[in-house]
Amino acid sequence: MDKNTIISMPPAKRVQEVNKMLKEHSLSEICEHLEIPSGSFSKLMREGDYLYHQADKQYYPFVRSEDERVTSSHTEHNDEITFIKNHFETLKKVIQQFEESGNLLLDKRIYSKNADFVNKSIRMNTSIYEDFSKFCEEYYPHLKTQDVIAQALIDAMTRYKPENGREL
Repeated sequence: MDKNTIISMPPAKRVQEVNKMLKEHSLSEICEHLEIPSGSFSKLMREGDYLYHQADKQYYPFVRSEDERVTSSHTEHNDEITFIKNHFETLKKVIQQFEESGNLLLDKRIYSKNADFVNKSIRMNTSIYEDFSKFCEEYYPHLKTQDVIAQALIDAMTRYKPENGREL
């Protein structure tokens, strides 16, 4: 995070980012890192009616009355709705593309950095393996075949697990 980025952010987003930084750094360290004098930083952070609560070491919105607090929470919700309305067509296209392409979502365990890998040899019907390889090349060329096989194994375990411990 740099000085220009923090200055150009909307006040609500700026407060979120600074509050995240305050979990690990002091206010003076943040000012020093951003190369903004503490007085200027304090003035910048007060934009949008935010105040620093020293005991909590966090910025909070300043609420003058209960009516304003209720209005403020509605405004934040309205910002999200406005974003959705402004990007509605794009969001529809993204959803449509996802549904049409049938994107394969891999389980996190498959690409985990902490995963241990082992080489295993299995006997497989040549025709089935060739069909599977073509399937992977056609629909999931961006994925490794081993990852698609791992996902297929996870899906099989989930789908065909006996219910209530009964044997098949």
